[in-house]
Amino acid sequence: MNDNIENDESTILKFVQDFFANYDKNRHILHTLFPEDGTFIVLGNRMSGHSAIQQAMLTMATTTHQLFSIDIVTLDMQLPDKVQMFQVLCAGDVEFGNDGQIHGFTATLLVYFLKPSILNVVSFSERCQWPKLS
Repeated sequence: MNDNIENDESTILKFVQDFFANYDKNRHILHTLFPEDGTFIVLGNRMSGHSAIQQAMLTMATTTHQLFSIDIVTLDMQLPDKVQMFQVLCAGDVEFGNDGQIHGFTATLLVYFLKPSILNVVSFSERCQWPKLS
């Protein structure tokens, strides 16, 4: 595998892990990881733009995500030099609030990477399953 691709994927992996950590613990800043016209969809509820994403984040139940799988796909698109797009598919468990019920979830992120260090989530969509049975 190409070293540049491995380095890019390592950077994206760290970014996605940090994204979920902020989603769970610092959600008041999560909107800053999106461009102004970015989209955030949770359980079918769509928010677009910084103010809508920030407002939604401050009113949603707290979350605790545990990631089990992160799959990174490089998108082959006509983009300016040093810009790359990635589709990131995630799966794991999430608990909403303190209800003690664990839900399986999947999430898809479209990540904009302007090398060497500017990353944004262009789009985020999360879906949950029914609570896991003990």
